[in-house]
Amino acid sequence: MKRRLIGIDQYRRNVFGLPFLRSCAMNKSIQAVALATAFLAATTGVSSAADADAAKTGHVIIIGVDGLSPDGVIHAATPTLDDMMANGSWSLHARGVLPTTSGANWASILDGVGPEQHGVTSNDWQVGEFNFPTSVTGSGGFFPSIFQILTDQHPEWEVGSVYHWEGFGNLYDHRFVDYDVHGRSEDETAALAEAYIKAERPAFLFVHLDHVDHAGHEYGHGTPQYYEAVTKADTLIAGIRRATVEAGIADDTVILITSDHGGVGKGHGGETLAELEIPWIAYGEGVNKGVELDLPINTFDTPATAAWLLGAEIPYAWLGRPIRPAMQGEPMPAQTYRTSSFYASPVIEPVGDGNAPSGGLFVGQPARMTLRNPNAVGEVRYTLDNTIPTAASPLYAGPVQITRSTIVRAGLFVDGRPASVPSTGYFRILDDSAGPRGVTYSVYLLEEGPVRLPDFSRLTPAATGRTHELSIDGLTLPREDAVAVVFEGALAIATAGTYRFALASDDGSKLYIDGKTVVDNDGDHGVITAAGSIDLQPGKHAIRVEYFNGGGGSWLGAYFEGPGVPRQFIDPNLLTPE
Repeated sequence: MKRRLIGIDQYRRNVFGLPFLRSCAMNKSIQAVALATAFLAATTGVSSAADADAAKTGHVIIIGVDGLSPDGVIHAATPTLDDMMANGSWSLHARGVLPTTSGANWASILDGVGPEQHGVTSNDWQVGEFNFPTSVTGSGGFFPSIFQILTDQHPEWEVGSVYHWEGFGNLYDHRFVDYDVHGRSEDETAALAEAYIKAERPAFLFVHLDHVDHAGHEYGHGTPQYYEAVTKADTLIAGIRRATVEAGIADDTVILITSDHGGVGKGHGGETLAELEIPWIAYGEGVNKGVELDLPINTFDTPATAAWLLGAEIPYAWLGRPIRPAMQGEPMPAQTYRTSSFYASPVIEPVGDGNAPSGGLFVGQPARMTLRNPNAVGEVRYTLDNTIPTAASPLYAGPVQITRSTIVRAGLFVDGRPASVPSTGYFRILDDSAGPRGVTYSVYLLEEGPVRLPDFSRLTPAATGRTHELSIDGLTLPREDAVAVVFEGALAIATAGTYRFALASDDGSKLYIDGKTVVDNDGDHGVITAAGSIDLQPGKHAIRVEYFNGGGGSWLGAYFEGPGVPRQFIDPNLLTPE
């Protein structure tokens, strides 16, 4: 039997007026399960104890801040994180997993693998209710988590989990956690973690804070309110760090700070770098100081790092690997290939807003494009023909006037070699002198909480109008949530052939050509893209796009490509009202 937690019960009653929630200590039957699991793992690929690394520290605390983006760390007031980076090892280019949802990513940070192994693909996942089973079995239908492998190998260790998002508790078997509590708020969650550290000095603790993600959904990423939430997280992290000092374990503790995803606008779940990249910080005794890690780091490397630091054996079933160069005395690996996002991509101006890419729509006038290098080194080269820039591409030297619809790509070059992910801008120059242009649109108000497109034949529009593009950008909608828009018009095709259409949307959308469904991107989701193809003859073809937003983030982008036409926004010069 493990030790009982002393003092926390009364602490929570006194401070919050709540009953203390604690998982039962492992009884003999659960210990038997743990031992059996450990034996099975040992016979199916887990390294032996003799192969395990010696412990680098006696305590590891992972603090996960839901929705914390690298942008938040850079632009918010974060004195604690700044100090931990100055005195630790870090990267602002670590990556989560796809889909960029909380459930999939927190499961990955607990389980050392991606969704294709642990099976968690959405926030609605429940053990026993899944699309496919876990690749290996831990206990109770769960993939073996960091909690299980530590308790399997060291039943005497104190292991804790304090989490703010209730869904976090659906992702692991609670029988392997000694102190298991769901905080009602970020303040309560942090306070409970601090008290637990001081009372029990756990070998391993996971703390989950959720309020930054709430701010992202309510106000939008990159807003003042979002940065304020990041600053508050920084303050709460300071308190947790201070608790290790008061507990007398600061000199034998490594704290890992990370997140599950970033965001764009008010949403996440899509496939942009802003949603995929996350911060990763290691701080504590024995950690290299002030080192920016130019390494590919994935979120499932975090539990592997925690296990390695504690000297635990890492299961063969885990795909994550320890970030060893974060620690003193560990060499940097030889890297043939540079991390693609170590340098920031050039900024194409006008910059996009939210999910909208750089460039934009210019009606009856040319566009003035500028490029900005956010790095202290390198030079920017660009193309205007949709090709990826090379060392032979034009060197940016000043503003460029764009007089026709153009796809701009720009890349950073350091010492003559590509050093960043290329950035892309879509400039649409609309000639409004050639007759009526654009499409009509109708706005519909939906019942609260829609998850799919409605039957529009049963609804009456709340507003109608005309717009230049198949996009909600620029539209004044009566409300942000539980709303739908239908666009209708004609698309002019000059050359016969196969055309591919795509919709990127948050939430669902569909595209029809001549009454036929070509793209089905329906459902409640972040910005994801769906595509479909159709053979078209020269002439005008009826086009219809249906879109809805249930809540949170919202966006719609319509693309096409075909004979002689590279993938781009559907050219507004080709759209006319029916």
